[in-house]
Amino acid sequence: MANEKIMYKRIGLVQRKKSLTREQFEAHWLSTHAELCKKLPGMRRYSVNLIEPGRFPHFPYDGFSELWFDSEDALKSAFDSPEGRTLLADLPNFVEKIDPLVVQEHPKL
Repeated sequence: MANEKIMYKRIGLVQRKKSLTREQFEAHWLSTHAELCKKLPGMRRYSVNLIEPGRFPHFPYDGFSELWFDSEDALKSAFDSPEGRTLLADLPNFVEKIDPLVVQEHPKL
């Protein structure tokens, strides 16, 4: 498809910090961390996806984020920026473990 716009997306699979309740984890992610993330230069879209507790008992994550960029270079530049470094420094405040993925998104609809 000639007009297909490929986006580069960083997905962060997240496990809640063990010392936090589910409510504390969600509150930090949806407020403090989300506000930091929205400051990333060049980011086109940001989404937080929370996994309903108990719904998928074998899935080892509590949620995942999606961050869209026009290119892999734009993604790298965003995380290398002062805003990106501040964002990454906040992760230990609410995350036990994060497994990041970088993917190409090919929209079909």
